[in-house]
Amino acid sequence: MPITPTQTVDPATMTKNWSSGMNATNAQKLIAKYNAPKRAFNADPQGAQAAWTSGIQRAMTANKYASGMQNANLNQASANMTNYGGNNWVQSGTSKSYKYAAKSQNLAAAINSVLQTVNAMPKGRGANNIARMTAWANGMAQFYGKI
Repeated sequence: MPITPTQTVDPATMTKNWSSGMNATNAQKLIAKYNAPKRAFNADPQGAQAAWTSGIQRAMTANKYASGMQNANLNQASANMTNYGGNNWVQSGTSKSYKYAAKSQNLAAAINSVLQTVNAMPKGRGANNIARMTAWANGMAQFYGKI
């Protein structure tokens, strides 16, 4: 049989090859590379932010968000939530609690700080409540990206 070039890409072959790569051996490779990278993911925050901004601009130019939303399969989304989402959500309460604990001190301090300001403001219908809501929103916005 002569060697012939592949003229098309078979999505079934792609899926089979990708799926077969998701195994315990490759998981160990992933873990080893994660724990001993050539360069830490946070080595250059400013450079990473510039690259992120560039990627956002590229995605906006390509209309990527709207295209993705237009092509969303709601039946598959429902099936994924039914089959995996609920259980993953339950498991995250345990498996990700360390992330919440790491942020909770700063979040609580921010909330308490803004709450103290809002509680010192006059209460009542109309302008007073609007001022309190605005103070809350503006106060919490000061912590955006910092917690």
